[in-house]
Amino acid sequence: MDLAELGAVELTYTSLDNLDSGSGGQIYGTMEGSVTGERLDGTLHLTNLARRRPDNVNQPTLRGLLRTRDGARAWVELDGVATLRRDDGARVFVTSCRFQTGDERYAWLNSVFGVLEGVLDVVEVGGSARGRLFECRATLT
Repeated sequence: MDLAELGAVELTYTSLDNLDSGSGGQIYGTMEGSVTGERLDGTLHLTNLARRRPDNVNQPTLRGLLRTRDGARAWVELDGVATLRRDDGARVFVTSCRFQTGDERYAWLNSVFGVLEGVLDVVEVGGSARGRLFECRATLT
């Protein structure tokens, strides 16, 4: 498998609720941000429905819209794992990424399986995440 960078991602929590269930919990939040790259450049508007496991691992589950700078729209789905970084309490995450669009200029996104790796400084309103989004390209023939 080869990785081709799609862009840098920056996100900020604009709202957040942490629901405690006694053995973990649920996060419900909204995030705004951007992806900036040569092939993909636009704004992101996402809802995070992350599960908080009792072992202090979060499972980001984000859904929302990508609006490209040239006016296309695409549905975005991110699913992953976020672990606590001991030295500063930040969350380090890796997620899969899939897209869906009807815009012919971005039809190539419909077959992209992507990976986003990054770090979220704090899980609260105003908390910001930064990372890099890659397209995974199969190499088996």
